[in-house]
Amino acid sequence: MDFTASLKLIHANFFFVDIVGLSDTSMSTKTQIKKIETLNKCISECQSFKSVPIESLILLPTGDGCCIGFMQGPELPFLVAVELHQKLAVYNKAKIPSETVRVRIGLHSGNCFLVDDLLGQRNTWGPGIIYCRRVMDFGDDGHILLSPSLAEDLRSLSDEYHAVIKPVHDVVLKHGTTMLLYSAYGEGFGNSKHPEKGASIRSKYGEEILRLQKTTLYPSIDLVLTVLDAEKMLVQHKRTYEVVNTSNEPIKNVLHGIAMDVDVPDINDLNIKVYDEKHRDCKITSINVDKPDTKEFTTEFSEPITKTDTGKKYTLQYEVEEPERYFENAFLIDCQKFNMSFQYPTENKIKRPKLLEINQETEESTPSNIEPKITKEGKLESIKWEIAEIPKGKTYRIDW
Repeated sequence: MDFTASLKLIHANFFFVDIVGLSDTSMSTKTQIKKIETLNKCISECQSFKSVPIESLILLPTGDGCCIGFMQGPELPFLVAVELHQKLAVYNKAKIPSETVRVRIGLHSGNCFLVDDLLGQRNTWGPGIIYCRRVMDFGDDGHILLSPSLAEDLRSLSDEYHAVIKPVHDVVLKHGTTMLLYSAYGEGFGNSKHPEKGASIRSKYGEEILRLQKTTLYPSIDLVLTVLDAEKMLVQHKRTYEVVNTSNEPIKNVLHGIAMDVDVPDINDLNIKVYDEKHRDCKITSINVDKPDTKEFTTEFSEPITKTDTGKKYTLQYEVEEPERYFENAFLIDCQKFNMSFQYPTENKIKRPKLLEINQETEESTPSNIEPKITKEGKLESIKWEIAEIPKGKTYRIDW
């Protein structure tokens, strides 16, 4: 077996940028050249670019922009993107729209190859560069978009990166495959609006229900609703599922669905956290629906759940306003034990919640005869219901 080909393989962290609107036929060649020269000058003056030895860089002009590969740490392309936005903001100040230089940027970590061109000169090309270009192509003016590989590397480095690099939604690549896109934005850089190109907005919940009914059992579900802000009626939802795998195939991930009575434009505004019984984060690997009133996303377990595993749990936590002051829980698969708690401040005229049973076919509600446990601690009251042997199709609701 010949392994010499691997010597031409390079792993790098890529920065791909192009100038928005440069192909406009009404723009003069002189203006186009000036914009390209301005972009190149701003990049060359970025401290994060100047600090890298030339032998650790891959430089590829692309006509209306450029691609830079950094063979050092994953932070460099991100830092160049932020610096470039800041420099262009200074350059564009007080200029008429036709003279401004506006860009979109894609970042990715991947492989490329050393190849000889037609003149026998050494050049670079390959999947890492191509993938980075595709990430950039989803962007609009001002976007700094990242592939999952680079985004997760950076988000794991610090809380600061985690705060400014956020998952957006799935996008459709070639041959129907999808990728979770990330966007970086903060004060002075990036574009907080979600890109619309290639968005894959398709509910997978129907498929997930069928899979769950065949493979999964929930021995217990614990739900805790906590009123965080009584004026806004901001409520924290905390759902902990005990999971038993009844199939021979390992369970590697889980699909979550959140339906709301208020519009939440960005899924990141829900402050979502998902973690397992050892408090290990379960990272988001897919966002297939991000509508204002509906969110669907998939998270991945730190280790797959197999048929022989016991004591496996995961917790979904998020915050959302509940102006209608009610919550419904419909059971899509059988559940052996359901504990539901509602915690609220007593001085804010929140009435003690009542438990109702809902007929899914007629939507009629009847008061439940399950007696709650009530505890008080200072100005906080907690009311808890313990329900056993709940068949799929059952729905419970609380009003407060």
